[in-house]
Amino acid sequence: MCINTKSQFSVSVHRPSAPAPPVVTKVSSTSCTVTYQPPRDDGGAPVTGYILERRTPGPDREWIIVNSTPVADLHYTIDNLTPDTEYEFCVAATNKSEVGYFSSASWRILTVVIPDKPGQPEVIEVIGTAVGLQWTTPHSDGGTYITQYIVMCITSNKTEYLTVPSDANTDSLISYTIRNQLQPHTEYTFAVVAVNRVGQGPWSDRTESTWTFAGMSTPLFHAHSPVDTKHLKQREQLQLFIEIQ
Repeated sequence: MCINTKSQFSVSVHRPSAPAPPVVTKVSSTSCTVTYQPPRDDGGAPVTGYILERRTPGPDREWIIVNSTPVADLHYTIDNLTPDTEYEFCVAATNKSEVGYFSSASWRILTVVIPDKPGQPEVIEVIGTAVGLQWTTPHSDGGTYITQYIVMCITSNKTEYLTVPSDANTDSLISYTIRNQLQPHTEYTFAVVAVNRVGQGPWSDRTESTWTFAGMSTPLFHAHSPVDTKHLKQREQLQLFIEIQ
């Protein structure tokens, strides 16, 4: 007679080991993307997801859970970060049993980037070789104050750059008049760029072509530009510049 004996083996499931430190990319002023790899030891059961934590430097720094529900992907975008703030991150794998050991901290990052490009500048006034420009601030300052703007003055054979201090100007519309820098009877286009402590952002779109003149004491306005009558005296003469294509 043959006897069949069945043996049952139980597999012990334990905490997954710590993954390698995560890598942080795509840093903006309020978000970043954290990527990571599976742990060497899954704890005896398949990894079901990952939990991330973050902290900021300081004497009372504590790890704060980023996602209470494990995510299955090997990358996670973290939003709602505070601009101009340092962060570091760690990650742990989960299995059906429990949350695993957390990794060592990532490299520290700073939520500051270069600013966006400003709005296309407009020529609002020309008086001889003095040109008044106006532009809107960038959609994002990169998470820190804009320290200055650079104005690019372009002619057919020369390009010059002028620095415009920001002076903590929080207005959304920036005005600046270029004086004693341009040549008379010359066709110019202009572009601007914003700079913060991280660096220089992208250049704005250029203005339409503008001609300067010599010895002009009365304001010259473009036909497409609004005329600010608040700065005009009674019976003051205006000169209107109309470009004929």
